[in-house]
Amino acid sequence: MALNLLSLMPEAMVVPNVITYSAVISACSKGGQWQMGLNLLSQMPGASVVPNEITYSAAISACSKGGQWQVALNLLSLMPEATVVPNEITYSAAISACEKGGQWQVALNLLSLMPEATVVPNEITYSAAISACSTVGQWQLALELLSLMPEATVVPNEITYSAAISACEKGGQWQVALNLLSLMPEATVVPNQITYSAAISACSKSGQWQVALNLLSLMPEATVVPNEITYSAAISACSKGGQWQVALNLLSLMPEATVVPNEITYSAAISACEKGGQWQLALNLLSLMPQLKILPNVVSYNAAMDAVSGMGVGYALFREAFGVGMYPQFWSNSYSTVNLHDMSCGAAVLAVRWWLAEVVPHLLSGPTTPKLEIITGWGKSQKDVQDAVFQLLHGCQLLSRIDQNNRGVITIDGTQLESSDLRRLFTPPS
Repeated sequence: MALNLLSLMPEAMVVPNVITYSAVISACSKGGQWQMGLNLLSQMPGASVVPNEITYSAAISACSKGGQWQVALNLLSLMPEATVVPNEITYSAAISACEKGGQWQVALNLLSLMPEATVVPNEITYSAAISACSTVGQWQLALELLSLMPEATVVPNEITYSAAISACEKGGQWQVALNLLSLMPEATVVPNQITYSAAISACSKSGQWQVALNLLSLMPEATVVPNEITYSAAISACSKGGQWQVALNLLSLMPEATVVPNEITYSAAISACEKGGQWQLALNLLSLMPQLKILPNVVSYNAAMDAVSGMGVGYALFREAFGVGMYPQFWSNSYSTVNLHDMSCGAAVLAVRWWLAEVVPHLLSGPTTPKLEIITGWGKSQKDVQDAVFQLLHGCQLLSRIDQNNRGVITIDGTQLESSDLRRLFTPPS
């Protein structure tokens, strides 16, 4: 709509100016259209409109939201030759772009360069830099930045504290996160839903479910209303602590607190049931979601499949998840290669069983023996998936090994496979 209004201006005999272009670029930023934002910026000289720091800030922000940190930095570097002086908003947008790109060192470098550019950092700039540290779990650096703010005569706000608490959460420092929360009143900063959610999440990551529940119970007296993110974090804490009954109780209390559960809340509750060995309850929660107009996502299905991985009911669940497009990357180039990214261990085992039983026998009937590959990846969680798949293959006495050129890929020797043996690996849903 913003672009359409811009295009209608000439026939209305209205000449767009720098404010008009800045507003439209900002609209592109909010709509995630970073290329369109850059295109508008490049059109401005031809329309005899000179961009200013607001225009550049909007374009850099568009790049930030599009995950284009290099493009954002390039725009920032081009500003002096366009005789436009960056301000704290421009730098904050560029630092935020680095944060979203996981470039915390670059973000901190930008912050350090601001004084020589005679730009004074503000609480938004510091919050963006702390967030950049948070993204990669650099909690000590995040705290150091927070401690430097008074010296720079910058007053931290609830966004700054929330970012610092989030950094502690990612670094597994739940006590430090709680300490920051407790220090906020004396800094005359009022915690909000985001702050409490981050602190509860920090407790969740460290298995401190009782502390997480205590924080949730303290929110009303701090006149902070819990939302679905807060409840999801608390339910997740109960899940990690093996407290499936408490998790379900929290879920049941949400309507009374006029909080509507979402797919994240249900996924956390399903995960709690899975960890507690309550597979029927896990499936029941998953089946309730569409009735409540909540669409299950890949996390919901993964948690449910972890609960029923070794059962016949798991096969039907995998077919359902696959049928509704939960794993779009599953087919990688050909039917002889499968990609298990975005899958939990239970989902991966069911997927490989189905592929070996339903797809590979058709490939074996061809003129040549196919090269069979399973892409698991090699991150921390993907290593668990790879181990689970290896356990399945070894249990089925199928010869397999890690690819010599890529340790995130398992290859299977197709010459020793018999279609009749493979078909027994997966029981089709009745």
